Amino acid sequence: MQVEVLKLRNALGLLEGLTKPKVEKVQTTVKVRGRNKTRVTKERTWPVLRNVMLQDGRAVATDLDIAVMVDLPEATLGRYLLPFKQVSKLLTYVPGNQEVTIEMRGNTVLLTWPEGSATYATESVDDYPVIPEIKSVIRHSVSADILVPALVSMLDYCAQEEARPVLSSVILLLGNPLEVAAGDGFRMAFKTLTVGWPTSNGISSILLPAKVVDTLAHLWRKAPRPMPDDLSKIGNIAELVVNKGNMEIEVSPILILVKFGSVSMLAKTTQGTPPNFKEFITSAAGNAANKVQLYGADLERALRRIAVPSKDKQPSVRMVWAEGKMVLSCEAKEGNVETTIPVQTFNGGGRMAINMDYLQEYAFGKEGLITMACTTPTAPVVFTHSRSPLVAIMPMQVIWPDQVQPEVKAEAIEEAKAKAEEETTETEESGENDPTKQELDSQEEHEALTL
Repeated sequence: MQVEVLKLRNALGLLEGLTKPKVEKVQTTVKVRGRNKTRVTKERTWPVLRNVMLQDGRAVATDLDIAVMVDLPEATLGRYLLPFKQVSKLLTYVPGNQEVTIEMRGNTVLLTWPEGSATYATESVDDYPVIPEIKSVIRHSVSADILVPALVSMLDYCAQEEARPVLSSVILLLGNPLEVAAGDGFRMAFKTLTVGWPTSNGISSILLPAKVVDTLAHLWRKAPRPMPDDLSKIGNIAELVVNKGNMEIEVSPILILVKFGSVSMLAKTTQGTPPNFKEFITSAAGNAANKVQLYGADLERALRRIAVPSKDKQPSVRMVWAEGKMVLSCEAKEGNVETTIPVQTFNGGGRMAINMDYLQEYAFGKEGLITMACTTPTAPVVFTHSRSPLVAIMPMQVIWPDQVQPEVKAEAIEEAKAKAEEETTETEESGENDPTKQELDSQEEHEALTL
């Protein structure tokens, strides 16, 4: 097989991030000083996944959750495994206009080009997983320029824990118009798009894992722009360069296939029923009795000023507004830091406490006006900004200066200390008798889903 170096290099670049096999923790029992102890070792599953498969006119990489296929017409005959890390690094230093010849010799791949050659050991090509065919029940075409940025804007609001797959996914709400939503239990986001996607065959929503959205965004940024079928519809060269074209999407009950240009992505969708983030956010926004408008740049600068080491593990920003100004403060390890910014108030003053990290992430890079709407100190705070998603953040419970500190009786303190000491003693005794608890770290179980 012969292929231009630049073409192969670009194909491998699109497959980046999918050639790292998952790590499983394996427990083994060994005898130490006459006692059985359990030790945990890390082993990579499916080492063959560190390779890229060239077969049937395409280059393929998969991590068993997502598979990406890039058209490569030169790979029509035979099957070839390329160690992604080594070959990608090698091709960086080979002139792109040269041709490289690839040969498989058992479990070894040989690459030769006019100025040199390289040999790498690989696994058997027969061990590479077969990419299944999707049995689609929905087919739709949508603008990638509209859909992909909207999906990416939801990533910050997905849960980080994979143990909660529904909350760590971006939700596509089918209909006219198409809507997207996400939430991690503390923050929620919702956005309406300017395109539609009618429901079909009983499917009204699609849940895309955050990693799938991230991979799709990478492909959308890096892939060459697809040429439109009818060039007469393109008004000028600038429109041809900027336009990414439509994205063809097929959906089955458990899989989604996305195609644009020379790239295809097949991935598992998340199974489950998502919370009704749309209703929750829109209801909170509609019932808000108190609104404040402020400039995003002012808020971002103010948060940077007061972002000092806090005495709390989850620092909060206290926001108090009235008569055209807002005071933002944060309790530091020693003392208190506060600053003031101009705002426009509606329906009088108010106060609220919000997680510092959440508020900083929201304010980052936002220009123009931000509208903050709230009702009670325990109800979600809804943020609106230009074309950004509608975002709701749950407030934090704090004790304000005019509130009475809860009285803690001495008897309760002594009782809590005694209970803590008792639990500590029990834990130590349990640890001595059970070496497994001493060796194993707490971990969340995650079963790799094979495509």
